[in-house]
Amino acid sequence: AACAGLGLEAQASWRETLAAGYAALGDEAKVDELTAAVEAIAPLTSRGYALITKGFLKSKKPLVVAGMLLAMGRRGIAVPPPAVTELCRVACRLGPDIVRQTLAIVAGKIPMTAESFGLLLTFCAQRDDVGTAKQLEKWMGELRVQPTYATYEPMLKLYAKADPEKARQLFRDLQANGFWATEGLCGSLLAKCGDAQNIAFAEDISEYLKARSMRTLAIYRTLMKVYACCGCHDKACGLYREILADGLEPDHKLYGCLMMFAVKCGNTQMSQELFEKTQGGDVQNYMWLIRAAAKDGDVDSALRFLARLEEEHGESLDVAAYNCTLDACMTNCAHDKAEQVLQKIRDKGLTNLVTFNTLIKGQCSQGDILRARKFINEIFAAGLEPDGASYNCLLGASVGAGRLDQVWDILREMEGHGVPLDHYTVSIMMKVAKKAKTPKEGDRALAVLDRARVDVCKDEVLFNTVLDACIQRRDKVRLARIIESFDSSKTWPSVHTYGLLFKALGVLQRTARCRELWRQMVEKRGMKPNDITLSCMLDALVCGGLVDEAVALFRTWKPHVTVNTVMYSTLIKGFANLGDADRAMQAFTEMREEGQQMNLVCYTSLIDAQARAGNMDQALEILKQMEADSIAPNWITYTALVKGYCVRGDMDEALSVFQMMVNRGIPADTVVFNTMLDGCVRHSHFELADTMLHEMNNFDVKPSNVTVSIVVKMWGKRRCLDQAFEAVHKALQEGKPKLDTQVGTCLVSACTYNHNMERALEAFSEIKTWTCCDGPDAGTYGTLIAGLARHQWGRKAAELAVEALGLASGLRPKIKPLAEECLRQLFDGLRQQGLAHDYSMQLEEAMRGAGVPSGLVFSLLSEVGTPAETGLVRPSRPGARPYPMPAAWNGEGRRDRS
Repeated sequence: AACAGLGLEAQASWRETLAAGYAALGDEAKVDELTAAVEAIAPLTSRGYALITKGFLKSKKPLVVAGMLLAMGRRGIAVPPPAVTELCRVACRLGPDIVRQTLAIVAGKIPMTAESFGLLLTFCAQRDDVGTAKQLEKWMGELRVQPTYATYEPMLKLYAKADPEKARQLFRDLQANGFWATEGLCGSLLAKCGDAQNIAFAEDISEYLKARSMRTLAIYRTLMKVYACCGCHDKACGLYREILADGLEPDHKLYGCLMMFAVKCGNTQMSQELFEKTQGGDVQNYMWLIRAAAKDGDVDSALRFLARLEEEHGESLDVAAYNCTLDACMTNCAHDKAEQVLQKIRDKGLTNLVTFNTLIKGQCSQGDILRARKFINEIFAAGLEPDGASYNCLLGASVGAGRLDQVWDILREMEGHGVPLDHYTVSIMMKVAKKAKTPKEGDRALAVLDRARVDVCKDEVLFNTVLDACIQRRDKVRLARIIESFDSSKTWPSVHTYGLLFKALGVLQRTARCRELWRQMVEKRGMKPNDITLSCMLDALVCGGLVDEAVALFRTWKPHVTVNTVMYSTLIKGFANLGDADRAMQAFTEMREEGQQMNLVCYTSLIDAQARAGNMDQALEILKQMEADSIAPNWITYTALVKGYCVRGDMDEALSVFQMMVNRGIPADTVVFNTMLDGCVRHSHFELADTMLHEMNNFDVKPSNVTVSIVVKMWGKRRCLDQAFEAVHKALQEGKPKLDTQVGTCLVSACTYNHNMERALEAFSEIKTWTCCDGPDAGTYGTLIAGLARHQWGRKAAELAVEALGLASGLRPKIKPLAEECLRQLFDGLRQQGLAHDYSMQLEEAMRGAGVPSGLVFSLLSEVGTPAETGLVRPSRPGARPYPMPAAWNGEGRRDRS
């Protein structure tokens, strides 16, 4: 505009300069306008590209710059390396998302220098992003960019923790290419070796520094930490001689560390040598010697060291030294000497909480929990208050002694005194949950998680302990809550923790999340799974019904991970669930060929696969092979055989296997009884069912919800509704088991099976009053609605359908929408009775509100008005049967939908 006002024609170079100015302001539209004007006269020059690129870098627009660099390359204009380097620097400042987007645009399309790669690799190292680093390495190779110190340094820092073997190779490559690893880099790598507990790489670095006389006290101190992290305190002590050989003199702090390591590895001679070297002086050094004496059981030496401390420090001696000596006496059961030390503490007026906690710990270590608990009262009498350590010691000792009754008393007292539950308390209670003999007791222990204000994700050991306990107790609610906390914590788990996460997600049937974590571990972080982690992932996939995917994963990692029996057992279990007996046998044959040892789980899964397929002769042959391998079958093995015969309807053989199990001294439990009962009811062997119920009482086996459901179905098939209701009422009165909705659905189904709609509605009303469950679910509603529709109770069926669909609508639906088969039978019944028009609008609104698929709604409503067939309600499609009774129980606590 200024040029036009002066009567001058704007030249292309001026427009390029203007475009650069607008680029610096981030105005992409104006830059596009000006470059288009330039292009109308002549192609944009290399100067123009450089100016505009520089402007967009200044306004932090790396994605636009990436596009411009690509355009330069397409036009044959050389892309300046400084521009690429600056692009990488700006992208790194803007965060990982921008870096990934930028790389997606330019990867392999523009030349890059080692400096640019160094910037990007440093960015990856800062974020432990192994996946992106590996892509950059591949790209460097394709572009034949020679590594420099700037690329080696971040890769070493990244892989020192993520892949120690690769880090060792990179360190060798760095030296082979003539680069010098600085003391600062070596110190940083040693620190990461401590985090990764990688002694081998740490010793490589140490040898490198030793050969160049570069080991300083700081390097030695860091190397000691590596050994300490790995529990190799003897190796840490061994560095003392090397320090002296290098002509170095440890400082006061390093001497203290060496004394600590000497005590921990039981090197009393060295601890005393170091003590003499430092000429005592420091109280902490004396305390390490007292601990060393305690470890050796030398209480007299501990007391002598205390006496020397008293001589040197007099009245100014801190109570910590006395408490340390008291602990030495208590640990070694020297009660008289402990009493002497305790009396000194009291005479000097130094008694504190640590003193009492030391006494509690000592009594607990000797198993005298009752005496230890009395010190709690003494704490209060001294005007002090017990803390978490006081009670945790008591809790731990009670759990170790198997006195779970005392655990609850101590926990109640702890909470009553307002002592917060810390992560040690939670860890101890998880042990209680795992040891609990009843579900109620286990849930009571896990309930501590709901009260404790502890972030379990901050401590990996605690996180693993909590996960393991919840997995063992199959507590899906708490597992889901813990996984949610983990997802929001942004923590990086170890390979072991990944395995537990896979197990937890398998229990929750979240296979998609398992895949995400697997990709994170293997691809993004470059971690190698171990045999346990792979086994857990395979089990999660099998539990989710993804057996073929589990097999593919197994085949992929088999060359890289040590294969074990657990992996094959998991796959055989998956084949058994699919009823694929042939593939189960193929896996068995492969195991044998590889020399894998069979175990109880593997044989039982194999027998189950054959039993499900009806190959009972083959199943019995496997049982013989199992016994020949000296592996004793358990109740699960026999239950699989019983189930196989029950499916075939051969109840005599099923009973024979049941008797064989009992004769061998294996106690029959609820599962095997339920399997027998279900087979009897399926094939109408009612007298045998009566016998099994009687035997169940004789064996003192408590019925489960599944048992009650089977009994209700039995009485329904026997046309005895009164007895079906009586069985339910008896269970409700006794409160064991707590009935669930499935029992109610079976009761309604028994009524509709007997064409008694009044009793069906009576049962439905009763279910709504049960306090032990959430009331009728979609299956209960569906069974009743379909039954009413078939028996000319159209109006009531429609009313209940509207009610059920209303419960299925909203942001947090209480039940699932009604099944398609139920809705089709409902509309058939309404047409038969001439009621379709009366309820079509009301039902349409309810169905759409509940999220019933529009295609199904249209299909149902399009037939309104169609003349109904006479007689029974016709099936909704060829071959369809009326809305089914609840599926039979398959003997494993699941409904058999096959």
